[in-house]
Amino acid sequence: MQYILNVENQNYDIVFLGSSRVANHVDTKLFDSLSSKKTINLGVLGASLNDNFLELKLLITSNKIKNLVFQVDSNFEMTNSTTMVSAQAVPFIRNNIVKKHIKENLSNFNKMYYLPFYRYAINGHKMGIRESFFSLVNKKPRVNPEIGYNPKYGNYPKQTASLPSEISKSNPVLDNIVNLCKKHNINLILFVAPYSSKMKNIEYIDKLNQKLPNLLDMSRGYEDKLFYNYGHLNHNGAQVFTKDLYVKIKDKLIQ
Repeated sequence: MQYILNVENQNYDIVFLGSSRVANHVDTKLFDSLSSKKTINLGVLGASLNDNFLELKLLITSNKIKNLVFQVDSNFEMTNSTTMVSAQAVPFIRNNIVKKHIKENLSNFNKMYYLPFYRYAINGHKMGIRESFFSLVNKKPRVNPEIGYNPKYGNYPKQTASLPSEISKSNPVLDNIVNLCKKHNINLILFVAPYSSKMKNIEYIDKLNQKLPNLLDMSRGYEDKLFYNYGHLNHNGAQVFTKDLYVKIKDKLIQ
């Protein structure tokens, strides 16, 4: 969040946006070498569509984006903000875009805005004392935001999880993202990142495909040895996926 607020006058050929399933999956250095494009990975651990919407609004304020490659999966079921907003965005609540977004999404906005001690009392444990301090003194985060790729190592095949059994009729936040891209002439590519065989109810993605006809479905077809856990590739898997993603989208990109 701090990086996005500080970056300006950049022209990005491609922005990768989503949750940890973007941060852990898309190696931008590798993608850059394959595409000769200027890219950035802004995936954030635990981010919802609403959180990504705030990221996008902030980024386009002072920068230009040609292509947005955006992760959609079971986050289609969420419209609310997560702790990303309350923990990472609240310290920058004086920014007009952050202020408006928080006011629309958090019921305790007035306390957040007018009581600085309350802001950190509520959110300090989410950010961590170390991260809270760094945000105040402008220290760099552990992952270089100019790259964004945060690899996982190892393989834990016994872990399981399940996608939702039912799908929502629509997601107004995703609609807002689509409309914002249209307004700013950003080419939007929606995709689903891979899941391992341990992910149950994978048929949910088939339902999502019906809702989003242009969705690039890459949810299947990767060996379990390429996964850190059921929903995240390890570094070796990310290398394979990044190459596959380049092949899949290279002809869809605006030059």
